[in-house]
Amino acid sequence: METAPAPMKYTSIKKAKNRRRAIHFGLIVLSLLLALIFAFPLYWLLRGAMVSHSEILARPPVFFPKELGFENFRLGLERIQFWRQLWNSVSIVVPYVIGTVITTSFAAYAFAKLRFPMRGAWFVLVISSMMLPSAVTLLPQFSLYTSLGLAGKPALIIPAFFCAGGNAYFVFLLRQFFMTIPAELSEAAKIDGAGYFRIYYRIMLPLIRPAMIVVALFSFINCWNEFFYTMIYLKTEADYTLPMGLYMVNGMRIPNYEQVMALALIVTLPCLVFFLIGNKYFVEGITLTGIKG
Repeated sequence: METAPAPMKYTSIKKAKNRRRAIHFGLIVLSLLLALIFAFPLYWLLRGAMVSHSEILARPPVFFPKELGFENFRLGLERIQFWRQLWNSVSIVVPYVIGTVITTSFAAYAFAKLRFPMRGAWFVLVISSMMLPSAVTLLPQFSLYTSLGLAGKPALIIPAFFCAGGNAYFVFLLRQFFMTIPAELSEAAKIDGAGYFRIYYRIMLPLIRPAMIVVALFSFINCWNEFFYTMIYLKTEADYTLPMGLYMVNGMRIPNYEQVMALALIVTLPCLVFFLIGNKYFVEGITLTGIKG
């Protein structure tokens, strides 16, 4: 049986390596182009927050301004009750994040590890709620909060906590993560006399830390940037959150786009900081939750 000459084999291997290198180089270039496209709005926001009023209205636009300053931040902060609105945002976000992590992890643990009647049907019902628009539940929620005397309060701590677990996506995400944990760990803990809550607290929680950080990060970003519900429930400027304060400055008749961008950068900064801190766990959690269905 004849075999191909050695020079032909070497040539084919070399062509395959060159092809892989070309594909690898093309993917790197494509990734860099996409990164520049997605990072450009952030650069434009930073640039707009630090330029003068004349430069931000210049046509054609000035991509590289001559002078940069921080005066827009001071002027923008003077237009809103910054510290009051910051406290309002924090007082709503913190209980929301805590409530989301606790309630969704409880539900996900039950759907993944516990056996109870119609478990699959209940899980399908929870997941199907993702297709329900939030506007459908707006009127019942508003009627409930009004009856309880909670609508229009500066800090919706109780509603934020108890309504935090209504995100079916987080339940699904954590359930997928719980499914990757071997059942032998729970069985060994049961033999040692541990109950369901102790298994959840002492064994499961340390193992699902990346997924919990992902849920906390997503819930923080969702609640921090919330505008629709805060506009409905909060009535006075002293009760507004930071996104509402930003909306007020943007709605003024005086064209102050540079101050709006400065305030937008301040409002966006916490989300960027928390994302950069939890980026490692974010990637790990998203990867591991898709291992097993």
